[in-house]
Amino acid sequence: MTMVSIGDLARSMMLQRHTAATKADVSRLAEALASGRHQDQAARSGGDLSPLAAIESTLARIGSWTSAAGSLAGKLGAAQSALGALHGIGEAQAESLLRLNSISRDDQVALASRDAREHLEAALGVLNTRYAGASVFAGTREDAPAVASAEVLLDALWPAVSTATTAAEAREAILTWFDDPAGFAAQGYLGGPTQPPIAVAQGETAAIGFAADDLAIRRTLAGLAMAAVIDRGLFPGMAAERRELGQMAGEVLAANAEARVTLAARVGSLEQRLDNVRAHHAAESTALGIARSGLIAADPYATATELESARVQLETLFAVTARLSGMNLLGYLR
Repeated sequence: MTMVSIGDLARSMMLQRHTAATKADVSRLAEALASGRHQDQAARSGGDLSPLAAIESTLARIGSWTSAAGSLAGKLGAAQSALGALHGIGEAQAESLLRLNSISRDDQVALASRDAREHLEAALGVLNTRYAGASVFAGTREDAPAVASAEVLLDALWPAVSTATTAAEAREAILTWFDDPAGFAAQGYLGGPTQPPIAVAQGETAAIGFAADDLAIRRTLAGLAMAAVIDRGLFPGMAAERRELGQMAGEVLAANAEARVTLAARVGSLEQRLDNVRAHHAAESTALGIARSGLIAADPYATATELESARVQLETLFAVTARLSGMNLLGYLR
């Protein structure tokens, strides 16, 4: 029988190669057991990575949509709070101003007017609400305040109303100024156009859709300004006209209540839609995450078994190498 043997150098190199390969297996299996994922996804999938790539791409798109929807939902929440405060101001001032009647003293009218001016400042402050550093009611000009201060607004309004000789004329002049593109839109509103819709899901977009120049908001500011100009000195010595203009301001605020509620309802409806979208994204992300795990996850039991087998093989190689390294001629001859 023919015997085939290899030299000591060849045997040494063969053992080194087997030892290196087994060490690599132990490292790979230990990493897979620790991370729960196969290191070589190409080998795991037989070279076809398209299902995994499709899942990863979809998860990235969903993440982008979820982030956009979350940011918009935050702005809507801030807008809803601001609109609630604005509506409260409008309701309270309407009630206060409508109490003025033919027997109201001029000091009572002056007090109501001064209160309206202070609440005009408060309303404008509410409209300058910011969320995450962005001005909520300023449209596309998120870095700017949405509206000017009460002092600036009344200064701009004054030329249009100061020449009025009756309360009716003053009322008409104020409403016209707030509707005129050269009036409030140019001198009181500091923002830009309403923001364009953003994608929040496949084929679905959403946007706040309004700014501080919305009609419902303008009418509220007009009602407050109508009373505030009395405190500024309109109709000096004309108690009846001052009283009547105060009543008209209350009527404008009361008549605008439904428009404010409708605007808040629009925001609430959009918030609900975004909640549904985000819930759908969360469910889809979970399902895709499970599918991805099925493609990349390493079976912990099988991986642990393979790791133990590789460890035993490595120890055996070490033992064999040590035994061969300790052999000499005398030991061989014995």
